Amino acid sequence: MELFTPRLRLRPLTKNDWQLFKRLNQNPDVMAYVADIPAQQALKSLFDERCARWQKQTDAWLTLVIERVDTQECIGLHGFKSFSDKPNIAELGFMLCPTQQGYGFAYEASKAVIDYAFTHQGYDTLLATVTVGNKASEQLLNKLGFSVFQVIQQNYQIGGLIFDDLQLTLHNPHR
Repeated sequence: MELFTPRLRLRPLTKNDWQLFKRLNQNPDVMAYVADIPAQQALKSLFDERCARWQKQTDAWLTLVIERVDTQECIGLHGFKSFSDKPNIAELGFMLCPTQQGYGFAYEASKAVIDYAFTHQGYDTLLATVTVGNKASEQLLNKLGFSVFQVIQQNYQIGGLIFDDLQLTLHNPHR
């Protein structure tokens, strides 16, 4: 399975993508609103989980590599996570190399992933969780049509600080 946009190719994460995965998950700018930077062993376990063949009926992430068509450079990760107890809902997630932010790549990739989730996987609703303060992700999700569903007070800890989370939803327009 691959997705294409005018400037991007999105393909499943493979074992060959370890360096990209590690670079993103160990970058303090990327992880500032995501999570604490994981230890090497935990990161490798997470990578192995994300490389496993995705099945919609499981609590697993479909992880796609975002690759620029013009340079073949791998610039980020995108995808969604299914919920076995809520088969019509998936959670959207993405990470982009800081040098590639601000060029519309996250928006372009998100449009393709959202279309795939709704059109080909039949989800009714996409959920996105954003740590309060992550204005860039919040603005992107609003531009994509997501709206705030709820604010979860003191929900997440990063770097010893407690943060609120915004949960945003987007409903399938074809339903």
